[in-house]
Amino acid sequence: MAESTDDSSQVVREQSESVAATNLKVLGDTPSFYTSMGYANATSHQQAMNTVQLATVAKMVDLIANTSPSEGGSDSAALGMLAKMMGNVPPVTP
Repeated sequence: MAESTDDSSQVVREQSESVAATNLKVLGDTPSFYTSMGYANATSHQQAMNTVQLATVAKMVDLIANTSPSEGGSDSAALGMLAKMMGNVPPVTP
């Protein structure tokens, strides 16, 4: 009923090799995991910046379309601030 010592030491050796192989695989996969995560974060950030840029352009178009000369300087000042903001938006990098 009891296993011999040779059999149990062989089982322990095989388990140790299996654990070592699994650890090696995890260590090998880690850089690609974090690289993929970085690309996902960059893509998400780029999409968010595109949304901000679209909203800003839409607001500028609305101000231009709805500004009448009789309204004075309040709309012109807001339009100038928006135009200045658009000049400070960093370029989209691939």
